[in-house]
Amino acid sequence: MDSNPSKSERGRSTSFRVRGVILSPQGWQKLQTAKQQAESNETWGKRFTQEDISDRTGLSLNTLARIFKRELGVDRQSLEYLFRAFGLELTKTDLRSPALSEETESRWTNPQQDWDTAVDASVFYGREAELTQLWQWVVSERCRLVGVLGIGGIGKSTIAVKAALQMQTEFEIVVWRSLANAPPLDELLSSLLKFLMPLYEEDPIIPTTLDQQISKMIQYLRSRRCLLILDNTETILQREPVGQWRSGYEGYGQLLRAIGETSHQSCLLLTSREKPREIALMEGAQVLVRSLLLHGLSPDDGRAIFRQKGAFTGSEAEWETLIHHYGGNPLALKLVAAAIEDLFNGSITEVLPYLSQGLAVFEDIRDLLSRQYDRLSEAEQKILSWFAIHREPVSISDIRENVVDPAAQQSVPNLINSLLRRSLIEKNDGLFFLQPVVMEYVTERFVQQICIEFETQQLNVWQTHPLLRVQAKDYIREIQTRLIMQPVMERLLSRFGSVTAIEAQARHLLMQQGKKPGYVAGNLINLLVQFQVDLCGSDFSDLVVQQADLRQVNLARVNFQNANLAKSIFSETLSNAMSIDLSPDAQVIAVGASNGNIYLWNITITQLLATFEGHTGWVWSVAFSPDGRTLASGSTDSSVRLWDVQSGQCLQVLTEHTSCVWSVSFSPDGQQLASSSDDQTVRLWNLQGQCLRVLKGHTQSVYAAHFAPDQQTLASSSHDTTIRIWDVSNGNCLSVLQGHISGVQCVCYSRDGQLLASGSRDGSIRLWSGYLVRDPSSKLNFKVLKGHTDWVWDIAFSPDGRLLASASRDGTLRLWSVQDGQSIYVLDSHTHDVHGLAISADGQLLVSAGKDHTVRLWHLQSGRNLKTLRGYTGGLHSLSLSSDDQLLASSGQNETIQLWRLQLDSNLPRLHPYKTFSSPIRGISSLSNVSFSPDGQTLAINRHDESIAVCNIQTGHFDEWSAHNASIWTVLFSPGGKILASSSYDCTVRLWDVETQHCLQVLRGHESGILAIAFDKSGQWLASGSFDDTIRLWDVQTGECLRVLQGHTGAIFTLAFDPSSQRLVSGSHDQTIRLWDLQTGTCLKLLQGHTGVVWTLAISLDGRILASGSDDQTIRLWDLQTGHCLQTLCEHTSWVTSVLFSSNCQILLSGSYDRAIKLWDVKTGRCISTLTIDRLYEGMNIQGATGLTVAQKATLKALGAIEH
Repeated sequence: MDSNPSKSERGRSTSFRVRGVILSPQGWQKLQTAKQQAESNETWGKRFTQEDISDRTGLSLNTLARIFKRELGVDRQSLEYLFRAFGLELTKTDLRSPALSEETESRWTNPQQDWDTAVDASVFYGREAELTQLWQWVVSERCRLVGVLGIGGIGKSTIAVKAALQMQTEFEIVVWRSLANAPPLDELLSSLLKFLMPLYEEDPIIPTTLDQQISKMIQYLRSRRCLLILDNTETILQREPVGQWRSGYEGYGQLLRAIGETSHQSCLLLTSREKPREIALMEGAQVLVRSLLLHGLSPDDGRAIFRQKGAFTGSEAEWETLIHHYGGNPLALKLVAAAIEDLFNGSITEVLPYLSQGLAVFEDIRDLLSRQYDRLSEAEQKILSWFAIHREPVSISDIRENVVDPAAQQSVPNLINSLLRRSLIEKNDGLFFLQPVVMEYVTERFVQQICIEFETQQLNVWQTHPLLRVQAKDYIREIQTRLIMQPVMERLLSRFGSVTAIEAQARHLLMQQGKKPGYVAGNLINLLVQFQVDLCGSDFSDLVVQQADLRQVNLARVNFQNANLAKSIFSETLSNAMSIDLSPDAQVIAVGASNGNIYLWNITITQLLATFEGHTGWVWSVAFSPDGRTLASGSTDSSVRLWDVQSGQCLQVLTEHTSCVWSVSFSPDGQQLASSSDDQTVRLWNLQGQCLRVLKGHTQSVYAAHFAPDQQTLASSSHDTTIRIWDVSNGNCLSVLQGHISGVQCVCYSRDGQLLASGSRDGSIRLWSGYLVRDPSSKLNFKVLKGHTDWVWDIAFSPDGRLLASASRDGTLRLWSVQDGQSIYVLDSHTHDVHGLAISADGQLLVSAGKDHTVRLWHLQSGRNLKTLRGYTGGLHSLSLSSDDQLLASSGQNETIQLWRLQLDSNLPRLHPYKTFSSPIRGISSLSNVSFSPDGQTLAINRHDESIAVCNIQTGHFDEWSAHNASIWTVLFSPGGKILASSSYDCTVRLWDVETQHCLQVLRGHESGILAIAFDKSGQWLASGSFDDTIRLWDVQTGECLRVLQGHTGAIFTLAFDPSSQRLVSGSHDQTIRLWDLQTGTCLKLLQGHTGVVWTLAISLDGRILASGSDDQTIRLWDLQTGHCLQTLCEHTSWVTSVLFSSNCQILLSGSYDRAIKLWDVKTGRCISTLTIDRLYEGMNIQGATGLTVAQKATLKALGAIEH
C-alpha cells in the first residue's frame, strides 16, 4: 500500500509567473470541501476526474491543471466558473497573486518532507470547521503544540494528514511519525534527528543523552519552521490514570514540555485518544498550546461512508437515528455498514429494532470491535492475527505462504474478502492492512490467547502462528518483539512468578510436540531465548523448529537430530566484511571477508548459497559481471580471481600484481576487467586471464579503478591524492584531477557518465563534471560533500544519478542529494568501519558490509534496516596477562570477556577456565580489547558505543566511562596503574585519572584513527600509532608531542617499548617491523619476513627477544640486538592477534582468530599447550536434520555442529 500522500499533494513546483490569480489556502480549502461533498452526494465518494470537472464547468483541462496546481495564475473569471459549479461564491479572501503567494503565503514551495507511514487521506468527509480551526492555531497563531484528540476510529490520523497537506507550504520541513508501534523515545528522536540534522549541519553527530537530543531538536525548531506530526500517541500512554505515560516512555512528557514551553517557530501536531498530562497543564489562551476534541460526523457526512460501501435504503429520520447511535464515528460506521449490508441486505429500517432493543449498543470502538471480533469464525480470527504479526501491509500470497495447514491455505483469499466486506481490513494497491485501532485490538487479543494457551497447555494459536517472523525485515521483527513477545513475557512472569517456572512449563510442552507440524517448538524456543535461558545440552530432536531466531545463541551440545529446521535462522561464519556487491537481478550478494573467503547469499530468503575459498588474504573487492554469471575478486594476497557464480569454480587466478589488490571492476559490456593495486598500477584484463594493458602514472597505491559508461575511459584513484582519467584504448593518461588532501580511496561514475564521484581518506566526497571532454581547455567543475568524520571507504550512485551513497570508517552510511550536495540521512547501525556498499539496479535496495561482522540491507529511500546478516567466527582479538602471571584475560568474536588461570609452576604449563563476563558488561564487541591494571584487580575494556567499561574482576562490578566521539580501538593502563589511556577513531588519545574518572589530557595531532598505544616502563612517555602511517611520542604529564616517527607506508597496528625506554618497536600494515631510536627519531632496523599485516608485538622483560604476530598465521621471534629472525612458529591456522611474554621470559602466549590460545617454550619454539575456545554451536547434533541447504550445513559445522 502506498499509504502516503500523493506527490502532487506533498510538494509543488518552484516555477512562478506573476500573472492572474491563484487560490489562497482558504479558497483552496473551501473548494476541496465542496468538491468532496459533491463527490459524496453524486458518486458515492468516488473522486471526480479532471474530465468530469471540465464537463461540469466548461473550463479546459489546461486551465484546470493550472488552477489545481496553484502555481501559475489564471483569470478571475475561470475561478468564478469553477466555484459556481460547486455552489460557491468567490470572494477576495479566496484569491491571491502568484507573486504574493511565493513571497508571503508559500515561502517554502518545496519543503523537505518525510511522510513515513502517513495514512491515505484521499477519501475524506466533512470536518471543514475543524480544518479551519487547525489552520488558525498552527498557521495564524503559530501555536507550538497542538493535540488532535478523540476516541478510536473518529478520524484523528486522517484529519492530521489533511491539515498537514493544506499547511505544508507554510513550513520549510514537514515530518510525520507514527507511534503505533510504541518506539522508545531515543529511537524516535534518533529518527527525527537523522532526517533533520543533515539539513542543518555539515558534520552532524547525534547526541547520546536524552537532554542533549531534546536540546538539539529545540535548536532546529528555532532555526527553521518545521511541522512535526506524531500519530497514535495513545499507544505510549497508560490506561489508568488517564494521560500518564507508560513505564519507560516518560521522556515523551519531557519532549512535549520542551516544545510547548520553549520559544521557537515550529509546531508539533499530535493525535491521541487521551489528552497527555503535559498538554492539559500547558494549554490556555495565553500559551501557544491547544487541543482539538474531534466529534462524530454529521448525518450527511456519515451517509457518504455508507454510499461508498454499497446501496442502502432508509428514511432521513432512520439515517439520522443510525448515525447518531454510533456517534458519527467513521470507523464504527464502516464496520456497521458492512454488517448491515451482509445481514440486512442494506436496509436501515430492518436494523433499527435491534438498536431500540439494546442489542447493538455502542459504548466505544473497543466495545464494537469486541462484538465484531466475536462474530467472526475461528478461521477469520486467525487471519486477523496474521496481520497483527506482519505489522505492515501484506499481499494474499504473504499470508498464504505462512499458513501451516494446506486446506487453510486454500481458504485464505475467501477469508480476506470476507474480512474486507466486514471493513475489518483495508486494501490499497493490492495490499491489505489493519487500521491502528483494529491492529491494537487484534494484537491484544492475540497476546491474551497466547498466554491462556501456555497456561492451560492447549496450544492452538501457538501451533498456527509464530510470535516472531524471523525472516521479517529487521525493524518489523523489533516491533514484533516489543509489542507481541515482550507483553507475552510480562504476562507469563506475572502468572508464573519466575523464569524458572516458565522454563519448566516450556520444556514440558516441548517434550510433547514430537513431529507435529507448526510453530509450537519454534515459539517455545524463541520464548526461552528471550528469557536468556541457557539452552546448552537441550534435546530438541525430532521437533519441527520453524521461525526460531538462533543467531548469537550458544547451542553447544544441543541435539537437533532429525529436527525440521526450515525457516529458522542461525549465525553465519562471516568474519570482517571487507567488500560487497549485488548481482544485477538484486537476488544475490557477494561478500569478501578478511579470512579470504567469499560468501554468496540469496537475500530474498536470507540463505547462504555458497562459500568460495581460494584467497589467502583479505578480500578487498568483489564485483559481479554485468550478466551476473562471473564474479571477480581482489585480495591482499596480490591476486585477482574470476569465479563461476553458478558452480563456484575458480575460472582464473591472475597473479601479475606484485602487491595487495584493492579493487576489481568490470567494463559495462563485461568483456574487460580493471584491477588496482598497492604496486601503483592499474591492470586491464580480458576474461581469459590475459593482461591487456598496464596503466602507470600514480606514484603511490592505487585504491580504485572504475570504467566510464562509454567504455573508452577509466578513472583511478590513489594514495597520492589524485584521480587519473585514462584512455582505455591506448593507456594514455587524459587528465589528472587534484583537490583531495589525502589518499583517494574510491571513485565511481554515474550511470549517464556525466559525473564522477570520489571519496577520500580526508573524509570528503567530491563530485566532478566536465572532465569527459578531451579538450584540455574545457572547464572542470566540482562539488565537495562534507559530513563523514573519517575515511570514505566506498561510494555508489543510484541508477537515476540523483542520489549518492557513501560508506565510511566513522561507522556510518550517508545518502546524499547529488543536485544540492546535502546529506539526506545518516545510517549508524554498524558499530565499526563500513567497508563497502552497493545499490540495486532498481534503486530500491542498499547493501553494506562492515568490520562489525555484519552485512546490512537497507531500503534506499527511507533508510530502514530491512535485514542483517550477522557473522560469528569465535576468533580471539585480544589477550592481557596480569603482572603476577596468574590470570589471562581474553576477548574476541564470542563477545565475552573470559578469565583463565595460568599455571606456570609445573612441568607442563596449562590454562584453566576461571570466570566469564558477558552481562552485565554491555557493549562488548568482537573488536573489544582488554587490559589488566598492574595490581591485577581491574580490567579495562573498550566497547562499541564509544565508551570504556572498567570492571572489578572479583565482584564483577563495573563502571561505565563515556570516553570518545568515535569507536575506541584500544585501552591500556599505565605502569603505575593511576592512568588509563584510550585511543580512538576520533584521532585522539585520552588519558584518564583511574580514581576520579576525569580526563587528564587529550592528545591531538594524528590525522586519522589511532590503532596502537604503548607506555614506556616509567609511564612518562606514551607512543601512539595511526592509520595516518605515523607514530607520535608524547609527554604524559604535559600532553606535548615530543617526536613524530615516519617511515612506514601503512597503518601502525602495534607498538612496544624496550625495557630501557630508549627504543620503540612498531608493526604495520606494510608487513614490516621497525626499530626506532627515540633520542634521534631514526629507524635503527627494518625487520622483514612476515607476508601479512603485523598485528601484535611483545618484548621480553630482559629486552633480548621480540615476538611478532601476523595475519600470515605465523609468530616470529627476533633477536632485538641484531634484528635476526630466531624462529618462526607456524601452528596457528589464522591471524595471530596477540603475543605476550611471561615475566620469567620463558613462556610466550599467543591468541589467534583460529580460537586457540597457545603456550610456547621460547627457547625451543615448541608449542607446550593449546586451549581452544568453544564455538557457538560446539557439538550441536544436526544428524538427519531437514530444512537446511548444503551451504547452511557447512556453516553450522564450521561453527561446531556435528552430524553423528
